[in-house]
Amino acid sequence: MDLQYEQAVLIVGAGPGGAALLDIFSKEPQIKIVGIVDINLDAPAIKMARTLDIEVYTDIEKALKKCKGCIVFNMTHDLGLADMAARYVGAGSVIGGQEARFFWHIITRLRAVKSELLDNQIRLQAVIYNVQEGIVLLDLNGIIENANPATANIFGYKVDELVGQPIKILMPEPGKNEQRPYTWNELLSGNTHMIGQSREIVALHKSGKAFPLEINMAEMELDGLKHFVGIVRDITAKKIAEEKLTQMALFDQLTGLPNRRNFFDKLEYSLAIARRTKTRVGLLFIDLDGFKNVNDTLGHAMGDKLLKEVAQRLLANIRESDVAARMGGDEFTVILNNVQSVKNASSVAEKIIHAINQPIVFDGKMCNVGASIGIAIYPDYTENINTLINAADGAMYQAKAGGKNRFEVAKV
Repeated sequence: MDLQYEQAVLIVGAGPGGAALLDIFSKEPQIKIVGIVDINLDAPAIKMARTLDIEVYTDIEKALKKCKGCIVFNMTHDLGLADMAARYVGAGSVIGGQEARFFWHIITRLRAVKSELLDNQIRLQAVIYNVQEGIVLLDLNGIIENANPATANIFGYKVDELVGQPIKILMPEPGKNEQRPYTWNELLSGNTHMIGQSREIVALHKSGKAFPLEINMAEMELDGLKHFVGIVRDITAKKIAEEKLTQMALFDQLTGLPNRRNFFDKLEYSLAIARRTKTRVGLLFIDLDGFKNVNDTLGHAMGDKLLKEVAQRLLANIRESDVAARMGGDEFTVILNNVQSVKNASSVAEKIIHAINQPIVFDGKMCNVGASIGIAIYPDYTENINTLINAADGAMYQAKAGGKNRFEVAKV
């Protein structure tokens, strides 16, 4: 980048907002527009960019690779493009944080040029109305001085309802939400590590509903007075997507029980607690008797319904502190935390066998299955997790060999 320019800028989106931004920035000698990105070569800003000898891209990754040190203005509604840009230039250089100060610096300069004031305000409004993120301007005391429509939409207010109000109306009262990594007050406290960094906080909608918000705060001065600019984004959809991925990775999609991978993690945790508190853990390995016959004679749909019903019966016969998991197929496990003795574990196994033995009826069809259960106790049998698992598994096969629909305890 030529050293005579203070800042390089890449504009993503050549629609009305991108065109307005291109027009504003092209008149600033301290800005170098390195390119504009849009797959639509007929978009409003493309012709303007070519007239100004500004490079046009249809591939955002190609543009980003040539964009070292750039601030990226995402003028589209595609959150994925902002996330992609963040991987190349950092989240702090994608329409938020430090770039917000730079953004408002341009606004104040434009306001100083009286002959162009009205024209510049029209262009500026086009930019503000088209950006994806909310923009909010605060004074030193946290009073909202201005906000764009995106901010109002995020919080459920009209813009004029926000102006003049303290920012605390957009956050839960202390103590109402247990998971609040940062508060608005902390962001406005002047701690330098809070400024210019992307943070997640809990925000409050006008309806009273709390939701996750990503915010990037920047300090700025206007007429010698300190202000704050916040770039805000509702990340509810992102959090839901993350939760779904976690659900898919750690839980069985048919029964909703922890899956095999999750079972091993939970067992390790249970054994660590037992080791520290000098308590016992009971491990039950459960294999259904007669499940293959149900699948073969009544169909896989009936087999799936059966597995879901078995999962519910397992949960109904263990404590909330215990864990039921599906290992795959018709195999289940149960972790009995803080179990007092082998007798207690055996009692739970008997309850489970009795519950699973009860007829299961779906769509007018009835089926019966049994359960063979193997039991191993930590640390009575072993202190090694793999040995404990193998012992419970082996005891389950002994129960099957001994006639099925019964339990066996691994011998110490």
